[in-house]
Amino acid sequence: MPDILVRNIEDAVAERIKAIARERSWSINEVILYVLRHSLGFGGEDIVKREIQDIAALGGTWDPRESAAFRTALEAFEQIDGRPLFVDTPKRNDQPPK
Repeated sequence: MPDILVRNIEDAVAERIKAIARERSWSINEVILYVLRHSLGFGGEDIVKREIQDIAALGGTWDPRESAAFRTALEAFEQIDGRPLFVDTPKRNDQPPK
C-alpha cells in the first residue's frame, strides 16, 4: 500500500482527529484511514479490524485496549506541575567555558 503525506492540516482538524483517536482507542493513522474511506464511499468500519502485516507480525502490535492504557499512562506525565519529569543536564565536559 502506498503512503501519502498530508501537509498543512488546520489545528482544529488535527485536534478533532486526536480526540476521535482517544475516544475510540484508535491510532491517529486509523482515524485518518477511517475518515478517508468513509468520506470516499468505501465504508470504514473494517479499519478497526487490524491486519498484521510486514514487520508488525514480528514485533507485535497493541490492541485498542493496550493503546488506550498506554496513552492514559503517558498523560499522567503531562500533569506533574506543568514541568517535565526529567530534565537533561549537561555533563561536566559539555558545559561551555565561563
